[in-house]
Amino acid sequence: MAVLGCAQEYRAVIHWRGGSLPFTSPGVSALTAVSWNRTLSDTSEASITIAKGSAGAECCAQLGKVEPFAHDLSIYRDSELVWQGPVFRVTENRTRFVVEARDVTEWLARTVNTTLLRYVSTNPADPKRQGPVQEIAESIIRENLLGGLFASGPDWPRMVDYIVRQDDTVTARYEKDGSLDNEIWIVPILRILDEELVPRGLEYTTVGRALVLGRPQTTADPAQARLTLDAFAGDVEIVRDGTNAASLVWVTNQEDQDISGSQYGVSGVVSAYYGRLDYLIRTTAEGLTAYDLWQIARGSYTGRNPVPTSLRIPDGAGLAATAPVSMRQLVPGVRIDVAATGMCMGLSQPYRLSDVDVDWGDNGENVGVSLIPLGDPFVGDPP
Repeated sequence: MAVLGCAQEYRAVIHWRGGSLPFTSPGVSALTAVSWNRTLSDTSEASITIAKGSAGAECCAQLGKVEPFAHDLSIYRDSELVWQGPVFRVTENRTRFVVEARDVTEWLARTVNTTLLRYVSTNPADPKRQGPVQEIAESIIRENLLGGLFASGPDWPRMVDYIVRQDDTVTARYEKDGSLDNEIWIVPILRILDEELVPRGLEYTTVGRALVLGRPQTTADPAQARLTLDAFAGDVEIVRDGTNAASLVWVTNQEDQDISGSQYGVSGVVSAYYGRLDYLIRTTAEGLTAYDLWQIARGSYTGRNPVPTSLRIPDGAGLAATAPVSMRQLVPGVRIDVAATGMCMGLSQPYRLSDVDVDWGDNGENVGVSLIPLGDPFVGDPP
């Protein structure tokens, strides 16, 4: 059985961009603090703090040459690479040197799209065709990083070989190419993912250097771990909150004043238990079809029915070293089941892991997690 355990040591290596060629590595004794996280559909960050007095003159001289985006920070928990990404800030004072970095999705935030976003073809031989939203996301990333306009070299961040996909079963149709179907949307790649593809059902995260393009897990997916309250060091809070609950999710491009020519998409099933419980999303995006709006509604339905029950872990609490889950299994988006016996709510239900927050220092290691509700698989048909 997998067990989280307690890290014996943390080690940090500064690599040249790409994460394979080492530049410098402060000694373990000089490393006084490490923090890193993993997060769902957002950019994670990490930092290391180095005591200059313990680092030595040679290491200090090398640290003084660390350049944002020319170097990557790699963090190892014992011998396992747990985090890697480009350095974005270095700070020095009289006694310490701090290196801060963001995961590899920062390259997508700093690379502007230069390709035509038109995925409407139904021809299987067409490289730009309708397909799972995860496939479309990978296509956009690859086309920009491997041969996009102004590329400094094929895959200069060294990302495309580390893309992992878990495709949805629904075919997505996506275009953002102007009224003449030939305009290029000049925005960062990450904005395309966040504003256009995440609402359609894409989830992304990073583990080490890997970029995971996935889908929301449901009760039909297997659990990576099953935890009881004994797996948590500290208190927990169970919150059943109906604020975002819904049996039907509506998405419309209708404006408040001018309602002509508008469309809508709806997803869900009216529940005999809750009755009709609507949740409305308005979008100002242009050129959306009824199918596009349905896709957004479907992507927004997960975790709203039944009424979501969240498990909150207050700051300072975290997983116990005896928790039956390994660090490799703590990937944002995966299903983790929790049974909270002895509580009035009698909680025993599946969750999705949304965040992992790790701090290591003089007091040892603390591994915090955040869990969000998991929904049933959607079985409705598109319009």
